[in-house]
Amino acid sequence: MYITFLPLSYKTEAEPGSNLLYIAREQGIDLGGVCAGAKTCGKCKVLITKGNDWCYEKEEMLHLSEEERAKGYRLACSFTIKEDTCVILTDKKVNKGISQDKLTYKNHALRVSKSQNEDSKAVRKTYNYKTSYGIAVDVGTTTVVARLWELNEKRCLGTLTRLNPQRLYGGDVISRITYASQSSENLQNLTKLIRECCNELIQELVHVNSLSKTNIDKVVLVANTTMTHLLLGKPVDNLIKIPFQGVSYDGVMASPRDLKIDINPDGFVYVMPGISGHVGGDTVGCILSENLFERKGTTLLIDIGTNGELVFAKDGRMTVCSTAAGPAFEGGALHQGMGALVGAITKVQIREDKTHLEYIGKEEGAVPVGICGSGIIEAIAELYRMGLMDETGRLQGLAGESNEFILWEDERNKVVITQKDIREIQLAKAAIYAAMRLLLKNENTELKEIDYLLIAGAFGSNLDVCKAITIGLLPGVDEKKVQLIGNAALSGAEKVLLNDGVREIAEENSSLVKHLELAVMELFQEEFIKAMSFPRL
Repeated sequence: MYITFLPLSYKTEAEPGSNLLYIAREQGIDLGGVCAGAKTCGKCKVLITKGNDWCYEKEEMLHLSEEERAKGYRLACSFTIKEDTCVILTDKKVNKGISQDKLTYKNHALRVSKSQNEDSKAVRKTYNYKTSYGIAVDVGTTTVVARLWELNEKRCLGTLTRLNPQRLYGGDVISRITYASQSSENLQNLTKLIRECCNELIQELVHVNSLSKTNIDKVVLVANTTMTHLLLGKPVDNLIKIPFQGVSYDGVMASPRDLKIDINPDGFVYVMPGISGHVGGDTVGCILSENLFERKGTTLLIDIGTNGELVFAKDGRMTVCSTAAGPAFEGGALHQGMGALVGAITKVQIREDKTHLEYIGKEEGAVPVGICGSGIIEAIAELYRMGLMDETGRLQGLAGESNEFILWEDERNKVVITQKDIREIQLAKAAIYAAMRLLLKNENTELKEIDYLLIAGAFGSNLDVCKAITIGLLPGVDEKKVQLIGNAALSGAEKVLLNDGVREIAEENSSLVKHLELAVMELFQEEFIKAMSFPRL
């Protein structure tokens, strides 16, 4: 029997009893789920127009409205193929499967000091005065970002980003570790996917700059510990077992051939060192970006992403910890969540019975199609401020009756925040705040004693600090001390790319950073539960 995916006009053969989500995954079609088929997220929604004469499972009843079921919508993770089937993908899912979001690069400045070990003759011999190029890559759990540099003049030529293709196997690292641990073939599959993603970004960057892949002499990769292991093809089984130990946290200098990275074969690829099973090279990148090894005063850095990493730094001494925030802050696990793509709601203001929105592409005539991480923070803060949601997160009034609040609608579509969306954000913000409380307690430091609070990550680039304080993500924080530093992990990788001396600093000091393991602390659950509620206004 056959399955046809429209509007891709793609047909594939399937065995009776096959699961639709797994078939789509094997064909490289992203149906949007972030729970790796665990039937908990409800995001792998598809319209079945042929072969849909089968009862709905209980998970589908929870995630699909009566109207959606009447139209023929199903959850791919719950749908079994029993006859020839026709699957219609929404525009959003078609775009997620094949799109590549190009970021415009503006006003990027990076301060890089001259290496103490830099030898002009060695540089002359290595490059022979030819123009040399390098690429820094941030391999995130959700997105992968690559930035091209002309190395001689330290000039940035452009940036590209795309979704991590491993998301087909789950939106978080736990799902991917579970999948990779099932067989060596699964591990190899995830390794192949992320290397191909890096190569596609490299190819596009050199193409738009009229270069050849052989012009690229250096690539520096930064990632969390799980992504680093998967990139290198190392087993990840022990990363979810106490004491959460990885195979190695050392920086890796390799030939492009060894890692199958498609650049000048005489060049090299460097993978940044990590710190522990839960704190990886991305945190080292943040530390380098903000020069925390040498920075005076007391600094708290929070890298908000699918995994939240926190760094406490005082006069060069550092302690780090990690917490599983989940993908909600990056648009994952939300009913209509999405990344920073056209149609994503980014800002929300509620005034009496009017909702004012800002969204990507508004000036070009686009309409809202979903909401990104910064947008959901704003929306929830506004709902709380207007009394449309109580301290427990329960929607009130008409929104409470329908379990959703309509942000925008026209004759055909609407964008809503559901009760479940609010719960996902509560879980994520509670994880971050509980980690912050325990880290500061471990260092015998009060929040008011912090000199600098640095918020890193793509999500943090557009965060409204006041709204983050309102919902309890950063309660009790002095807004004047907060700095939004964007993708600091990538900035750290760029420093390494442009200066070999910075790489030496990373390798010499990363092993000296103290790691606080929250997973074995009984107090974490207590602090987490306290942080679930919203602070009183």
